[in-house]
Amino acid sequence: MFRRLNFLLPNAQLAQKVVNELSGLGVKDRNIHTYAKHDLPTASLNPATENQINDEAQEIENIFWNGNLFMFFVFLIILVVAMTTQQYMLALLSLAVMMLSFAAGNFFAQHIPHTHMSEFKEALNHNELLLMVDVPDEKVGYIENTIHRHHPAAFEGGSSWTLKSVDI
Repeated sequence: MFRRLNFLLPNAQLAQKVVNELSGLGVKDRNIHTYAKHDLPTASLNPATENQINDEAQEIENIFWNGNLFMFFVFLIILVVAMTTQQYMLALLSLAVMMLSFAAGNFFAQHIPHTHMSEFKEALNHNELLLMVDVPDEKVGYIENTIHRHHPAAFEGGSSWTLKSVDI
């Protein structure tokens, strides 16, 4: 799994300088995308894909999150019914599934980063560019520090997960 780093930039010239530096750091061009509203010129920068613009990652997160909650409450009902009918093995099984569901939701909420396009709405409306950079987990700190140190006008906008195989 890759992490998507988001940087807000004031103009395409600075974005191109950041992209050039990222290329020098070993980030491939296919892992760097730019999004701007109001048909701002982005020069030769790689445009964001339709899935990135529509924030398909958020849709996937919502499906899994809601599915996990639904499963938890279904097994809660099964637990209550099993306890009232004295089916203790079914009650234990339901409790185990509920604990797994809770643990999965807790892990996701605490350990999986999630920054979404909606968080950049205001900045994009003010003619800023969003640079999305997909990097392996182990390079996140290095890339963020390097860009921040060499380009202080590049605002770090958080990170999120991404799967390159499904282009989100």
